[in-house]
Amino acid sequence: MTRQETLATLAGLGVELPPATKMPDEALQKRLRQALNSAQYVSHVLKHPPLDPATLPEWPRSRSAYDGVRRGNFQEGTENFHAKLQGKEVELYKNPMMDARQTLMSIAKWWDEDHRWMVLQDPDSEQCAINIRLLSVLELDKHTPVIVLLYQSVIRENVMEGLQWLKQMRDKHNKNGYLVNIKATPLEQKLLLRLLAINGKLLSQTYKPKKESTEQSFKASFLLPLGPLSYDDISKLNSDPGCVLCGKKTTSRCSQCQSVAYCGSDCQKADWPHHKPVCRSLNGGTWRTTRFVTVVPGTEGLYTARWNKFSTPADLVANATQEADPSAVPPNPHGGRLFLVKLQAPLTGLFDTIMVYDRQRSIQGYFMLDDNAEVYPEMISEMQGPRGGHGGVKMYRWAKRSSDWELSICMDREPLTDIKW
Repeated sequence: MTRQETLATLAGLGVELPPATKMPDEALQKRLRQALNSAQYVSHVLKHPPLDPATLPEWPRSRSAYDGVRRGNFQEGTENFHAKLQGKEVELYKNPMMDARQTLMSIAKWWDEDHRWMVLQDPDSEQCAINIRLLSVLELDKHTPVIVLLYQSVIRENVMEGLQWLKQMRDKHNKNGYLVNIKATPLEQKLLLRLLAINGKLLSQTYKPKKESTEQSFKASFLLPLGPLSYDDISKLNSDPGCVLCGKKTTSRCSQCQSVAYCGSDCQKADWPHHKPVCRSLNGGTWRTTRFVTVVPGTEGLYTARWNKFSTPADLVANATQEADPSAVPPNPHGGRLFLVKLQAPLTGLFDTIMVYDRQRSIQGYFMLDDNAEVYPEMISEMQGPRGGHGGVKMYRWAKRSSDWELSICMDREPLTDIKW
């Protein structure tokens, strides 16, 4: 996978990095690996690797493997609903990660229909392919099937090996001897091969599946359900603790806005054309100091579940937590630096409350109408005005901590940066 292909794949996962980033290739590959593990929810479903297929029960035939691998969030559900109303189909070959998720569902569907071998091939059937034989579908838990398989990457140099395997499969499986051919772009295939390589290292070394005579070069691996990244994953993977351009240790910040950090003057000069609009957008802005609380009055001791467009239905249960001590001073990880916050008005219920939080949710609180009688209406007006957007219920603004319980918000300057959360 080339550097630009890696950046395109990360972008498809919701991890945006500047096209001209000087981040080392090793750091880019690490970020891709982290993103792919997050898309598989590895830390949640495979808590004690390695995976040993011999210790897992089979996925019940009464339950569809296709239904088992499907994943989504509220944003995708809404987009799919509106697309169906307009008679639109899912657009393929635009986003390699979305294509890979569609391919995984196709593989699971063919398993449900008793097909155990297939080929992933580029749309023109000329460049590359992946030969796959499904070994088993096992149950990690009642919501998570794992597809165990053998695979072979086929390119022009080993195309005869691939064809010999196809012939053997056809001869052996007369009943279902026709070829299952799933179209996959070269980039999608590279992504799937990377995923299979990552997962192959998570297989127990004691697992040695029986191979056919034409499968000696095949590798064992597995596929887990693939889905969109969670809010926390997107926040972590889009954050860059190092130089905004190259990822190295930082030594300075932009003196005008303090919002970005650099390793030195060379990177700062190189990034100025990109950073200039963001920096200049704050000049002459109107700042308002607002008091916040960490617990809405009247909800002390209650359990709450916060959700957003990246949440899944399961998150509503898993993320339910008891409200914190309202008198405990919240942390200040940003010090005196500027940082982005999201301000969100309630859709129902507490209409005198605006939620505020940063990307990492290291700061999370509420602006109350009673505490901010003058500023609160101004916030609502900004959300509903041309600088708000997002349906008039939320907006992003630059902020800085002005005291333990106060934030200073640049009210009338919309951030000129691509925001992924």
